[in-house]
Amino acid sequence: MKSLADLLSKYNKIVPTDSLKKSAVVEVIDRMFDLKLEKKDVSVSNNIIFLKCSTKLKAEIFMHKTEILRNLNDILVKNSPKDIR
Repeated sequence: MKSLADLLSKYNKIVPTDSLKKSAVVEVIDRMFDLKLEKKDVSVSNNIIFLKCSTKLKAEIFMHKTEILRNLNDILVKNSPKDIR
């Protein structure tokens, strides 16, 4: 099965939509933490990711915030999210 990065690689020249950003966030978090975060729990506004999840999961995500953002930048290249809240 191809990863999201492989599927999106040919579209890197196009500015990613919020839906693609949400998918990338879910993919990265699932891969890093082996946790299920649903797309409906993620919103993107002005290149900032907003999460609606448990406090425990948010704390874990915030501890690895820079690594998550780096992975998102590798996947989305242009106009990738700059912060997680």
